[in-house]
Amino acid sequence: MENEAEFDEIEYVSKSQLKRESHALQDLGKRLVALPTEHLKRIPLDEQVLEAITLARRIQNKRSALKRQYQFLGKLLRARDAEPILTALAEIDRENQHSIQLHHRAERWRDRIIEQGNDAIEALLGEVERADRQKLRQLWRNYQHAKTDARRGQHSRLIYQEIRQSIDP
Repeated sequence: MENEAEFDEIEYVSKSQLKRESHALQDLGKRLVALPTEHLKRIPLDEQVLEAITLARRIQNKRSALKRQYQFLGKLLRARDAEPILTALAEIDRENQHSIQLHHRAERWRDRIIEQGNDAIEALLGEVERADRQKLRQLWRNYQHAKTDARRGQHSRLIYQEIRQSIDP
């Protein structure tokens, strides 16, 4: 009876499932290699995994060596709990998504201010109280008086920067 109970508890995993899990961990390793250093520092990784990531970054142009390094990194990750790593990556992804949303919002306001001028500035001030009316009007006037496309692009970037600072203090 005991042997039957133990036999029932054994979970069989197909070879295909094992390969899928292995490839998923290799993909996780590739993603870790591609992360900027400041993001990588926020992820709970031990020294051995960090060394493997550093080595993978150095061998970027050698295709077969890089493939072997990714496989090695996947092997290292299989021996560890990947859940804290995935949680940290999810948090970084949320922050990146928030940053992208702020970027698009600032771009929309910049385009609206360039097209509509003072009306759009007043609308922005109604939504974002800490925006600087005087500075935005000056930047918009500078944009309007710019003679070349290069100068207009420069003033457009300045308007964007002022809006971004107002939206995300």
